[in-house]
Amino acid sequence: MVKIERLYQRKKQEFTIYTKEEADADHSLGYCYWKDANVGDMAITDDDYVMECLTRQDYTDKNGNVKTYVKLAGGVGWTNNASKINFKLNHAYNTYTKVNPAKDWVEYEVDSTRGKNTISTYATMMLNGKVDFAQLGKVYRPNDKIPEATVRRFLKNKRVKMEVEKKVKEILLDKSITKEFAIDNLLRALEMAEHKGDIGNYLKANDQVMDLLEMKPNKAIQTDTVEMIDTKKILDQITAEEKRTLKAQRKVEKDEPRE
Repeated sequence: MVKIERLYQRKKQEFTIYTKEEADADHSLGYCYWKDANVGDMAITDDDYVMECLTRQDYTDKNGNVKTYVKLAGGVGWTNNASKINFKLNHAYNTYTKVNPAKDWVEYEVDSTRGKNTISTYATMMLNGKVDFAQLGKVYRPNDKIPEATVRRFLKNKRVKMEVEKKVKEILLDKSITKEFAIDNLLRALEMAEHKGDIGNYLKANDQVMDLLEMKPNKAIQTDTVEMIDTKKILDQITAEEKRTLKAQRKVEKDEPRE
């Protein structure tokens, strides 16, 4: 017998979990397989633990298929063929409200429809140059007290940032914009600089593309970024030197005696 304390109906409650042997010895504890259990029934899990069924709820997906979700005192699961409830695993993680307790909450969120829609919308907003967090909050969790604050926390997660990066790259690739494309732009800009062309705005736009492509830093990308920064510094130094040279030339011309 195991006593667990968990949050249920917005308050901490204690539940008793029995082994199959204990339930069999106590004839008052009749039980059924958890996929067949209704509210109030005692149900047995796939690893032979007996506990109370708290809720049984039907849901209809977008294709019209009805799915049944069962919540036990010590675990949850869908009543499909592949689903299982293992109390030992849930108890080890002290988590009784997840189909897979070993899976982090953010993994569930990233795979959810609302998570995918939020990531896609955010990536599109970034590429358009304007991010509306109030609108993103409505996409992610419109019923929260402060949706904008909720979506900001979601987007700060490292795993979510990686998914945003992937989505941005997908969108850019659809437009045939790759890292090689951005580097080619930089080389063309340097050629223009060599011929004293005005490339300020050109470099600024290219830097924005590079930033989007470099959202996930790793060793190789950091090396490329350093090379990018060093090249820009050199270009700035050349421009500054040209300006000093022009000033010096104007000064010399001013000081020359008239014929």
